[in-house]
Formats: sequence, C-alpha cells, structure tokens
Amino acid sequence: MAKSIMQSQADIVESQTALLLQSSKKSEATAEDTKPKPIPFAPPRASIRIVREPIETAVESLEQELALLGDSLQAQHAKAPEALHVVALLKAQTRKFSEAQSLWQECIRLDPKKELYYINLASTAMEQGKDELALSTLRKAFELGFDSLDVSHHFAIALSKQGLYEESISTVEKTLKKYPNAASQWLILGQSQLELGKLPEAEASMRRAVDLGISSPSVYVGLGNACVRQGKREEGNQFLRTYAELMSRDKLSGQERYQTLSNQEIKRTAINVFTEAATFYFRAKDIRQTERLLSRCVAVDPSSANGLRALADLYFKTKKLAEERLVRERIVELGSTRFSDYLDLAKVCAQMEDLEQVEANLKLAINVFPNSIEPIAALAQMLSESGRLDDARWYAQQSLELEPTAAGFRFLASICKKQQDTQGESEAIQYAIQLESKK
Repeated sequence: MAKSIMQSQADIVESQTALLLQSSKKSEATAEDTKPKPIPFAPPRASIRIVREPIETAVESLEQELALLGDSLQAQHAKAPEALHVVALLKAQTRKFSEAQSLWQECIRLDPKKELYYINLASTAMEQGKDELALSTLRKAFELGFDSLDVSHHFAIALSKQGLYEESISTVEKTLKKYPNAASQWLILGQSQLELGKLPEAEASMRRAVDLGISSPSVYVGLGNACVRQGKREEGNQFLRTYAELMSRDKLSGQERYQTLSNQEIKRTAINVFTEAATFYFRAKDIRQTERLLSRCVAVDPSSANGLRALADLYFKTKKLAEERLVRERIVELGSTRFSDYLDLAKVCAQMEDLEQVEANLKLAINVFPNSIEPIAALAQMLSESGRLDDARWYAQQSLELEPTAAGFRFLASICKKQQDTQGESEAIQYAIQLESKK
C-alpha cells in the first residue's frame, strides 16, 4: 500500500510539472492526441488596395480633375497662402502663367517670409518674358535675407536676361564659394563669361559644368562657340556636333510629339499637384483628403517609389500599421535600392509582432546589400532581443568581418555575457578598447 501511495504522489508531481511546462513554454504534451495546435500569425487586414499597373487615363480627364481640385482649394482656402501656392503651381504647370503670377503675388502678400513664393513668381515672370518683374522680385528676396542656392541661381539667370553679365558673374562667384559643386552655377558663369568675350574663362567654367554632370545642349553649344572663337576648331566642332545630336534626339513629328509630351506632362503635373495638395491637407488635419490624394499619385504612376513612400509615411504617422505594411511591401517588391525601405518594412512588421517577417525582410536586405553592415547589425540586434543568442552572435561576427568597430565588439560582448561566455566577452571588450584607443 505504501508503494502505491508514493507512486500516486509521484504521478501527481509529474502531471503538475507537465502542466506548468505546457502553459509557460508552450511545449508539446506527452500524448500525441493532446498536442496543442499552433495558431498561425494573422496580421490585421489592410483597408486599401494598391494600383500596380499603369491605367491609361485621358489627358482631358486628368485636366478636369486637377481643375476641380484647384477650384476647391481656391474657394475654400482663399486666405491660406499654402493652398493658393498649390493652385498657382497647377496654373503654371498647365501654362496659365498670368493666373499663376497673380496667385504667387497674393501668396507673397499673405506670407512675405516664404522664399519659395519669390522663386516661383520670378520663374513665372521669366516664362512670360517679364524679366524686369523677375529681377525686382529676386532683388526683394535678397533684401529679405533669402540667399539659398535656388534664389542665387534664379537671380543670376534674371541678371543675364537683362544683360547685366558682370553682376551675374559676381553673384555666381559668391554662390560658388558656398556651393563649389553646383553644376548649374558653373554653366551660368560660363555663359555670362562667353557673352563678355572672356573665352578661356568661359571654356573652363563650362568644362567644369560638364565634369559635374551637366549634359544639356546649352553647355555643348557654349563650349563649341568658346573653342571655335579661340581657334580650337576641331574640338569646338566636336562640341557642336554633340549639341546637334542632343537636339535631334528629342525631335518628334507633329501629332506624335504633341501627344507624347501632353501625356507625360499632365501626369507629372498631376503628381506634383496631388503631392503639394496632400501636404496642405495634412497640415490642415484633413487625413481622408490627404490619403485620397497620395493614393491618386500612386494610381497615376504605380512604379514611383517616392509616391509610395509618401503614402506609407502617412500611414505611419496615423498609426495604420496594416496599410503601412502593405505599401512598404510594394516598395520592396519594386526593387528598392534604399536600405531604409527594408528597415522601415521590418519595423512595421515588428510593431505588428510578426517576428518571422522581421527576420525575413532583414535577410532580404542582407542579400540586396551584401557589402553593407546595417542590415546584418539590425538582424543581430533583433535576434539578441528575442533571445536567439547563437544566431545573434553569428550575425554580429559577420558584421564585424565587414567593418570592425568598437560599438560592434561591445555588442558582441553583450551577447557573450548573456551566453555566460566570459572568455568571449573579455576578448570582445579588449578588441573594442583597442579600436577606441586608435581614435
């Protein structure tokens, strides 16, 4: 009887232990028929779908949509310069320059401390041949302390259009002291020097513009003229031939040219205006309108990573995780070359507690950026925090092979400490100290 009681007590202890293990560690029960069924991860479903292929839209339809948006903004927000700026942008990009000019003048009246309004007003004035208005507008901007590269660039152009080449050169030379690699400034400088007959200087300036990436017809015609006028006929003629080739590439005949440019331009205009309008509505806390406009950007150009990023950022700011994840997955599917896109996707998966997809996206980033330390280090950090120390240690060591850093060795030491590997921890700390001492 005593043996039977002891056996019963042992059975009770064994049963209680099994129950504790099952509840705390979610381990398998002894009997196969009582094995708990794993619950698959089911993320919340997004309330949106994304346009993936371009949809042909008639030019007239887009123009009508844009006109309605502009009318709505102007009617409902007539005293908001940010709204009028969007309408002015629409008018300018649809070649209604006179209306755009009036709107930007009103923007300046309502908010005289916004640099962008002066630049846009001056640009619109130049498009209409109103060079005096452009110059006076930019002089006013300089008087108010606006001296960015954009203001300086347009000011130099306005001076040149008025024949004030010496002042244009002086303006550009000051700008180049702050922005020595501003390619457009070297081109403007060369053109002004060419007008004044400073041929060697003009040639040098325009060669510098080419070196910095300028490849427009204007730089080659300028170089050709500068070289020919110096007697460098062979070299000058080569530049002029390049100019002629560039000019001929864009030549489309009649109706084909009109249709091609009209479709491209109206789509580009739509994206710009939708984006600017979305920015205004977001600041006005109209999230629904913001979402609609950014979604329209994606519909007009489904392959635009920038449009998708803007929509994903909106969902991030409004804490719509499922929607954000859907959009960021699309960005990655399109073959993004930015590591931040993969990291942002991993972050939203982490917020949704989908650790498998966090790991999957970071591993994808490692494959896309094999020589980059960031995705490996990020994966090592995630694995360490989730308790997978062996995996975390392996990836931490991989990151150190790519780029040995003191911070990296200290992170490795922290993993070794969690593993109770005192020797590994000590060695990692010693490497960290050595690297820190070399700084």
